[in-house]
Amino acid sequence: MILWLVRFMRGFLELKLWGRNCERFLNLCANRGIATWRLSVSETGEVFASIYLSDFYRLRPLLRKTRVRLRIEKRAGLPFLVHRYRKRVVFAGTLLAMMVCVAFLSTRIWRIEVLGNSAIGEDAVLEYLKQKGITYGIGRDDIDNDGLELSLRQDFDQVIWASVYEKGTKLVVRIQEKLAAEKETNVSQTPCTDLVAKTDAVIYSIVTRGGIPLVKAEDTVKAGDILVCGRQEILDDNGEVKEYYYQSADADILGISTLSYTDRISLQRVVTKPSGKSHDRYFLRFMGYRFTTPKLYGDFDCSETIEETNQLCLPGSFYLPVYVGRIRETEQLQQIEQVTMEQAKEEALSHFSRFLSDLEENGVRIIDKNVMIEKEKDNYHIYGRLKVCEDITERVPTEIKEAPAPKENEEE
Repeated sequence: MILWLVRFMRGFLELKLWGRNCERFLNLCANRGIATWRLSVSETGEVFASIYLSDFYRLRPLLRKTRVRLRIEKRAGLPFLVHRYRKRVVFAGTLLAMMVCVAFLSTRIWRIEVLGNSAIGEDAVLEYLKQKGITYGIGRDDIDNDGLELSLRQDFDQVIWASVYEKGTKLVVRIQEKLAAEKETNVSQTPCTDLVAKTDAVIYSIVTRGGIPLVKAEDTVKAGDILVCGRQEILDDNGEVKEYYYQSADADILGISTLSYTDRISLQRVVTKPSGKSHDRYFLRFMGYRFTTPKLYGDFDCSETIEETNQLCLPGSFYLPVYVGRIRETEQLQQIEQVTMEQAKEEALSHFSRFLSDLEENGVRIIDKNVMIEKEKDNYHIYGRLKVCEDITERVPTEIKEAPAPKENEEE
C-alpha cells in the first residue's frame, strides 16, 4: 500500500519496448538506478515495463546505445491528475478546503443530547454544562467524562446515575433519576407546629400520628381553628400543669368544604382563520452566522410565522454546525363573531372540566357541584358552588407557654 502511494505521488509510465537488445536495455537501466517493475514479455517479443516519470528523460542515451524503441502505453499518478485538471484550480482548492474543514469539525462537539431526564429540565442540564465550560464547538479531548459524571451526581439530588460519552460529534448525557421523590418534612423555625384549619369545613375523618387532637369527625370548624395541637400539658399529682412538652403535630385530616366557582365568557370574540396564502423563506445558519433569502413580497396585515430548523448530519452521528430551515408566513384573517348560548355553554364546560381536573390532581374529591350560566350585558356569567372533600390543614407555629413556677412547701 505504501509503495503504491509513493508511485502515485511521483507519477509513473507504462512502456512498450521492442528491438533486439531489450534485455541489455533493462540491464543498463538497473545499472543506472532506474527502477522498473511489472515486467512482462508478449508472444511477439515485445517487453512491457513501468518506470517513474522522473526517470523517463534518463532513458534517451540508453535507447540510442541499444537501439531499442519504446511507446508510452499509459500515464498515471498525481502529476498527470494535476495537469489534467489544471484549469479547475478553484474546484480543487475548494474540495481540499472542504476536506480540511470536515477533518477539523470532526474533532469538535456540535450537538448535546440529554436522555433519561424527567424532573430535571433539559434547559437546566444544558445551562449546567455551560457553567462547566461545555458548549457547542468544544474539543472532544477537552471534556472530562468521568469528572462530569461525578459532578452531575453531586450537584443534582435527583440524579443517582450519570453517563457521559461521545458519539460522532454528538455529546450524549444520559442520567437516571430517583424513582420516587422522598417527601420532605416541613421544618419550622420554632420547636413545634400546630395543625389549623385553612377554611371553614366539617371534619370528615381524622387520623393523628403526633400531637393532641382537639376535634373529631363531624365537628364543624372555622378557618384558623386549631385541629391538632403540638403542645402537651404534663400534670402533677394535684392535676395542675407542671410543664409543657412540645412536638410537631402530624395528622391526616379531611374536611368537607364549599368552593366558589366563577367564569366569564365575552359575547363577542375575534376569530382568526388562515386565508390559504403563505410565503416561504429559507435560511442557512453556520456557527454564529445566518444567511436568509430576501423577502420578495409585502407583509401581511395579520400573519402566523412558523420556523422549521434541521441540523446537517452525516452518517455515523457526524453532526455539523450547519443548520438549514424554512420560515413559513401564513396570512390570517380576523373577524368578529357573536357567541351564542350553545357555544358559551360548550366553552364554559371545557373551562369547568379543566378546573375539576386540576382539583383532582391536587387530591381534592368532588362530592357535589352546582353551576349555572346567565347572560349579562357584555358577557356570559358562569357561577356556582362545589362541595368537596380535601385536606384542610396548614401548619402554624405553636404558642410557647412558660411552665408555672413550682410552689414552695409551707412548713407548719
